[in-house]
Amino acid sequence: MMTIAAEDGTLGRADTAALALTCARAGLSTRDATLLRDFANAVYHLPAEGAVVRLAQASPGRLDRLATSVRVTRWLADQGFPTVRPLEVRQPVAAEGYLATFWRYEAHVGPPPEPRDLGVLLRRLHALPPPPFELPVHDPFGPVRRAIGASLVLGGDDREWLVRRCDGLAEAYYERVRFALPYGLVHGDAHRGNLIRGARGLLLCDWDSVCAGPRETDLIPTLQGVRFGLTGRQRADFSRAYGCDLTAWEGYPVLRDMRELQTLTAVLRNGHRDRRAREELRHRLDSLRAGDDRPWHPF
Repeated sequence: MMTIAAEDGTLGRADTAALALTCARAGLSTRDATLLRDFANAVYHLPAEGAVVRLAQASPGRLDRLATSVRVTRWLADQGFPTVRPLEVRQPVAAEGYLATFWRYEAHVGPPPEPRDLGVLLRRLHALPPPPFELPVHDPFGPVRRAIGASLVLGGDDREWLVRRCDGLAEAYYERVRFALPYGLVHGDAHRGNLIRGARGLLLCDWDSVCAGPRETDLIPTLQGVRFGLTGRQRADFSRAYGCDLTAWEGYPVLRDMRELQTLTAVLRNGHRDRRAREELRHRLDSLRAGDDRPWHPF
């Protein structure tokens, strides 16, 4: 029998049918399944399997992206890179409008990772040889443009402002930015929230955005993290650990502003069903439109 409870004991969300079907197709038990997180994806712990299921709503291109995340992490594990590992089952699995991927469960132990820890892992990642298969090409504006178009909570004025903002940054990015670092494998959403301090050490997780692109893409989220409370010292430690400080690079302001827009993607998609996401979207939009540097709240 499957019982679903969140970590605080409350009833989980209404995608349990998708969880049951996808796990059955993968041959996994959902006994005592626990909802760990419900935002951009629903993440469930399967204690009977020592596994985690990540459920993502199906959308154009997502099946290919998830298949790539599984393939890349299997290759990374073979290279000895510290990553979460997918289960040896055929995946992704589709059911009830969702796509599921299955991963080894890694319990977090010890203190939260620091930005410098991420800098060390990104330096290792970017030093690896190219994977022996094709990667999707980095798409810096596609996800946020799609989220703007699909959002159920944006008013017309905010939607038009965001489209203009994307257009202006795209012009600057494609016409004026000249990259300083090599092009190659990038995580695509590298921030310390995607680090787990497991029993075997630090692991990098959440590879849904992995692609081929400018390496600067992986450094900007931490440098932009001042919005989320990172100190100047933490950012400097990160840059030293990686071996490059982008803050004096001429392209930095453009990529920083792009990253700020990209952080809206999940709240744009979830604002209609999550009050906190809706309030945070309003907060960030007001900040962006005012051109100020007020702190934002992470999810």
